[in-house]
Amino acid sequence: MANTEAKTPRSSARDVILDAAERVVERDGAGRLTIDAVVRESGFSKGGVLYNFPSKLELIKGMVARIVDAVHYDMEQARKDARAAGRSELSALIQVACEKEPHSQSLMMGLLAAAAEHPELLDPVRGLMSRLREELVESTADPDMARIVFLAVDGLHFADLLGMDFLSPDERARVEARLVEMITEPK
Repeated sequence: MANTEAKTPRSSARDVILDAAERVVERDGAGRLTIDAVVRESGFSKGGVLYNFPSKLELIKGMVARIVDAVHYDMEQARKDARAAGRSELSALIQVACEKEPHSQSLMMGLLAAAAEHPELLDPVRGLMSRLREELVESTADPDMARIVFLAVDGLHFADLLGMDFLSPDERARVEARLVEMITEPK
């Protein structure tokens, strides 16, 4: 008789380790991220962690890559959905970017702190954002407006990251809606 119970997908060892690393950074800060802390948090042996991530730097690179992959997936899904619905890809991406808060503030601050010591850690983020902006600016009738809207969205994200709540939730919603409108207005 076949087992008909639904099985949950198993996480890869790398994902379990990265989840543990994120918990350490969120709870204790980037300065306390060590291979030993990840070993304790993940339940893996030190050899198991080091097999997947030979150094702390490689572990942080893995964390950044996972965030970049998640953002890239969400952006591509938004573009695909917009094309299928006959909507503007650019406005769909701006809307996703405004709504998206994939990771906690403490995790993002921790990664930024780590990147201060190793600026190259942000290269994958820079690459993704550059490619995305180039593609989208080429596809709009008003490239300067697209750049302005992207900069405004970035400003909102950095304000969140730094804990500067200068907009009420209602004001924030209105600003985000206006940014989407601005990108869809004719030139």
